[in-house]
Amino acid sequence: MIETNKGMRVMSGFDCADHYLEHCYLVQVPRGPKDDVHVFEVFGRRPKETEESWGPEAIHRANVVKAKWDAISGEIRLEFNRRLKSERKKAGSWSLGNNAVQRLLGKELLVLVWAVEGEDISIEQCEVAIRNWIGFKPEERWWLYTMTAASTGYAHQTGLGWRGALAKALCFGTKQDVFSLGSMMGRGQLPPRRNDDFQSDRNSERTKLESAALKAIASNGTTPTFA
Repeated sequence: MIETNKGMRVMSGFDCADHYLEHCYLVQVPRGPKDDVHVFEVFGRRPKETEESWGPEAIHRANVVKAKWDAISGEIRLEFNRRLKSERKKAGSWSLGNNAVQRLLGKELLVLVWAVEGEDISIEQCEVAIRNWIGFKPEERWWLYTMTAASTGYAHQTGLGWRGALAKALCFGTKQDVFSLGSMMGRGQLPPRRNDDFQSDRNSERTKLESAALKAIASNGTTPTFA
């Protein structure tokens, strides 16, 4: 069951301010070490004018024991915050209770959770799965999520179909010799191409003024003044 915190609109999580208003994922972290962490997909929406209160639709996607969550959550936080920083967004964190996660990040999180949720997966294998998960590009994680959720995306479908395949693939290897599924020979980058839509915020007049000022500094050490 999804807990509700009436009046609490901003909470711990990653790039999602309110799971009642956004399509996102909700990670519930329990206080007790023997309780499971639950992951839900929440189809948040704005209330209708005739609704005094409202409850968005939610799908229970996964359960994972607290010890495994503790093993993977730190690396997930670092990966998500690295991406958020590159987009100049606020960093997130995990806390007890509800943690709302932006929709695409939530899909990536579930790929890793689904890989390690099985009772036959050890903590050491969780560490292997993390490294293989990091080796994927975000777009590859999104594809894996889509394929898995389409057929075995509910919490009770542990180990079936694509869920079982994720466990075998991501948990392959050892801590000392990790087989990174995202690393392959021949990856490179296409040569740069001129962007005809690019517009500089520097106009030619200002460029001339700055060039003249820099020449003045070089010749007599005066301090330039820009209009």
